[in-house]
Amino acid sequence: MDEPRLMTSSGLAQAKNELKGRIRRIRLEDALVEMACGLCIDAVPPETAFQKIQDKALEKLVSLLDTKILHDPEAIEGCLQVVAEESERVAWKALQKGTEILEEGLTMLEVGAIEPPDGGFVN
Repeated sequence: MDEPRLMTSSGLAQAKNELKGRIRRIRLEDALVEMACGLCIDAVPPETAFQKIQDKALEKLVSLLDTKILHDPEAIEGCLQVVAEESERVAWKALQKGTEILEEGLTMLEVGAIEPPDGGFVN
């Protein structure tokens, strides 16, 4: 039985670049903005909201890993580092965008640009 070959440094760089490309294509931060808004509306503390968003991001990002890297510990480590960095970046960006959306909505309510619905909640 042949032993699996370890990736070269260029192969590792390619695996990381492919992963980053997959991450960009799914536009994860945009998908998590709604979650961030919901957590803010529910008055979840920022640290807890960040952790919940990052957990969701990690779940999605890990599923993007290419199974070809599984035989190479260095590739796994490199790609998991990308996943960790991206999950943190995506979570902060989603939380920031969600907060901005809510602030804009509140400002519009305050200046009378929009009327609250009969139930008093804005969706």
